[in-house]
Amino acid sequence: MQALARTYTSLSLTHNGYIAGSGDGIVTLQGAPASRKIWLLNAQTMAVERVITSLKNGHYMFLGLNPASRYLVVARDYKKEFEPFAWDDVPPADDLTIAEQQTLWQTMQV
Repeated sequence: MQALARTYTSLSLTHNGYIAGSGDGIVTLQGAPASRKIWLLNAQTMAVERVITSLKNGHYMFLGLNPASRYLVVARDYKKEFEPFAWDDVPPADDLTIAEQQTLWQTMQV
């Protein structure tokens, strides 16, 4: 028997950093946008910070990140047809306010 635990991470509004899959940074499979799980790990400790699923259009967004931290972002293909893809030592952007980040996320929903 396998037991799985769900972990919920509260959004820290004390940090305004974010990592977003937009432009060429969306999740794709064979050049087409795809929905896949994405893991965000602390690049120093390798602790899993968050796990999300990209939208069907490949967009994703991690919010409430510390801009001084660095992260490892990993996307995996649940069908195991493709190797995992990773972006290492990713600094969160902090060029948008929380409200602007929410607006950006809403535009990605289309």
